[in-house]
Amino acid sequence: MSLQRFVGIPYVPHGRDYAGADCWGLLFLYYRDELGTPIPSYSSEMQEREFHRKDIGPLIDVEIERLWDQVDDPQPGDGVLLRAGRFNTHVGVFLGAGKMLHSEGPEPSVVVRLDDIRLRSRIAGYFRLKTDGSPPA
Repeated sequence: MSLQRFVGIPYVPHGRDYAGADCWGLLFLYYRDELGTPIPSYSSEMQEREFHRKDIGPLIDVEIERLWDQVDDPQPGDGVLLRAGRFNTHVGVFLGAGKMLHSEGPEPSVVVRLDDIRLRSRIAGYFRLKTDGSPPA
């Protein structure tokens, strides 16, 4: 796994490519290019609804029912859901060994330790893409 291509991507709201990505965009790129598994991008939906960071929680809550299973034993490639206050606001990619790849504006994407004091209390859960044999729409 070559993580270097995912590190340093500029933060761009609703971005879904290597020129710029938000947190979901980075998850989208990782699944598409590293795992070969498409997931919905939600970029146009988020732009049309003028989603803000706190709005990703309700979107994730709906998608968990459809595409994701919550897991207690995260494996590399699983999603990490984080909150700010009472809102689920952020996602990252679990890399194993207690590390996560994420992009949280305005900074570019980085690999961080999940036991960092600024992150560990924000973790809302780990999620794995359902594998029912059909690709996500």
